[in-house]
Amino acid sequence: MTKPSTFERVVARAVATLACSLAYAIAGHAQSFPVKPVLLVLPTAPGGLVDIVARIVAPEASKLLGQPIVMDNRPGASQKIGIHSMLRAPRDGYTLAAISPASATINPLVDRDVGYDPLKDFTLLSQAVGIPHVVTVHPSVPVRTLQELVAYAKANPGKLTYGSGGNGSALQFSTSELLMKLGITAVHVPYKSDAPAFNDLLGGQISLMIPGIGAVKSALEAGRLVPLAISSTSHSPHLPSVLTYGETGIAELKDYSYRGWIGFAAGAGIPEEAARRLQDAFMRAPRAPAARQSLEANAFEVIASSAQQFARELRAELDRNRRVIASGAITVE
Repeated sequence: MTKPSTFERVVARAVATLACSLAYAIAGHAQSFPVKPVLLVLPTAPGGLVDIVARIVAPEASKLLGQPIVMDNRPGASQKIGIHSMLRAPRDGYTLAAISPASATINPLVDRDVGYDPLKDFTLLSQAVGIPHVVTVHPSVPVRTLQELVAYAKANPGKLTYGSGGNGSALQFSTSELLMKLGITAVHVPYKSDAPAFNDLLGGQISLMIPGIGAVKSALEAGRLVPLAISSTSHSPHLPSVLTYGETGIAELKDYSYRGWIGFAAGAGIPEEAARRLQDAFMRAPRAPAARQSLEANAFEVIASSAQQFARELRAELDRNRRVIASGAITVE
């Protein structure tokens, strides 16, 4: 048998090398992000709003990504423990966190030791849902409209009280901002969380709260509490007869609204491909029919924003919260 010439051997090696290179390139393309499970850190305890939304949205995002999303509750220190665990992870797109006003637009303003800037240290993915709130009073308070509440507060200075989940909490910010708009005051009664504050509202120990609709809906339907107005720009299918802020006839509320929200983020600096895949998945996931149905049944508004829209919302909310702090309504320690 005749041996191949030197030229033929060189050509054969070149062809083999090219074939290997093409195989690696094809394999690399096939194994584009993600190639392993993604960790989603939930910085709150199981059963809360952040937990509920994440467990509805994440399975749909997992289908879109083609990899499991493993959820891990890491509560504590006003969500700082969970957020910092996400930020300490490698910036490869495989560690995400659920975020909310507490972690993204309040803690960075009221906690000097928070250790992060949401606009610089997060890769925003999507603002998944909004949480409309409802101004709610105990039936013992002799008001049935927001205008009557204003008149009552002005005629009875120091008598109106409101509860929240603590100093610097989201409920304190939203309530303080509304009171500023209305030109009235109320005594803030801080609790360790929203739940005991709500229990005291039911018991009549405090006058007022502005909880999410889902948290208060059953108590309103049972007549144990009285709704005055919804904080969003549109009616809620869960409370269709309750006016929005803009419909109350109060001039200061004509163009004013407020909603809580829950979204998703990764650490800054993750690869561009990972950011694109994650942003697309978490923007589309809440819109999936099963997820949308479940979210709306729990009184969430499906937003499913782009990352750019999310960033604009975050900047605007940070500015609003800075104005509340500047007013002196909330003390930064």
